[in-house]
This record gives sequence, structure tokens and C-alpha cells, in this order.
Amino acid sequence: MKNLVNEERINEICKQVANDFRQFPFIRTTEDFFKWREQVKEESNYDGKLRNKRIEKAIKDNSSLELLNDWSKCYRMIDRAKANLYMTRANYDILDNDQYRIKAAPILHNYLVQQGKANTTDLFGALKKLGLNYPSEQRTISTDYEFERCIVKEEDNAPWPAILFVTLLRAYEVEGEDLLAVGRKVEALSNNYIREIANNYSNPAFKSYVYKNK
Repeated sequence: MKNLVNEERINEICKQVANDFRQFPFIRTTEDFFKWREQVKEESNYDGKLRNKRIEKAIKDNSSLELLNDWSKCYRMIDRAKANLYMTRANYDILDNDQYRIKAAPILHNYLVQQGKANTTDLFGALKKLGLNYPSEQRTISTDYEFERCIVKEEDNAPWPAILFVTLLRAYEVEGEDLLAVGRKVEALSNNYIREIANNYSNPAFKSYVYKNK
């Protein structure tokens, strides 16, 4: 990305995002978006595929909501991939947390770098100057790495204000396809680890070696 990160550019992004969200006044936070998805699923007789079609139809051509929806897909892909790997590790009594560990934030960062992104300068300083602050007790994001980590990892704090979060994504030049690509990379890594565990731990000699060297 060229040196385009400035207050004027971010201000324009924020205006467009805010305008997009006027069509969905009930979505104030990222948690509200997930609740809406669940509500639509209930209204669709718990048919997930029908729910997805209805959501995608409702947000069609709304770039901010489409980006938020792609982020939610990425988030769930990563969450499922980690959960599947965790259960596999537990089934094989792998207690070492450093074994077969997925770190999604570096995967996201490396992908963005490869795409010529992730080189934003003073993004958060510019946001604060524009008055886009977030409560300090909820968010202490001040660096690119911290933001990347929050994109892919569940945090023990309040949901993101939806407009702020999408503004950050767009100012960071993160697109929906970037998020889906990272989700697929994490899924692939998880599947590779699961296959490796199944192959290695079904080998008595390998299992004996692991336990002897704990």
C-alpha cells in the first residue's frame, strides 16, 4: 500500500461505513451481527444454508456488511479448525501446548504482506485524532500486530463497535477474500496436523519415543 493512510482518507472510509450501517441500525457491535445470524437461522427452521442465503441477499451490494460477513466466516473457520485440532490432541493425550499449535495472527500477517498490505503507518493515531476512540477498559489496540491478533483470535473483552471494526479493516486494506483465504489456510494447517497426529501416534515406536522424551 502506498502512503495513503491519513486522516482525510480514513475519514472518507468512516463516512462510507457509517452510511452502510444506517441500513442495519440494529447492528451496533460485532456481537449484534452474530445474534442477527442466529435470529435468521431460527426464522429459517434452523437451516444454516437457508440462513446464509437470506443474510447474503439482505446485505448484497453493501460493502461494509459484506466485509463483516466475510470476517465472521473467517472467524468461524479458524474457531472450528482450532477446536478440531484441540479435540484430536486430547484424544491422543497430547498435553504439550507447543505441539501442533496454530498461530493464526502470523498466518494473517504473512498473507497480507504477500499481498502488499499490512504496512499501514500510524493507523490508530489517525483514528484517535478523528474521534474514533474506543473505551480503554474494552480495547487497548494501538499497533498493527494487536489489531491483526484481534481479527483472528477471540479476546476476553467486549465486542467491537461494528462501524469502528469495519473502518479499521478497510483502512488496513483487508478485503473479504483476504479473510477467507486466511481461514482456508488455517483449516488446511489444522487438517495437516490432524493427519500427522493420526499417522504418528498410531505408530507404536513413535508413541513410545514421545513418552520417553517428555
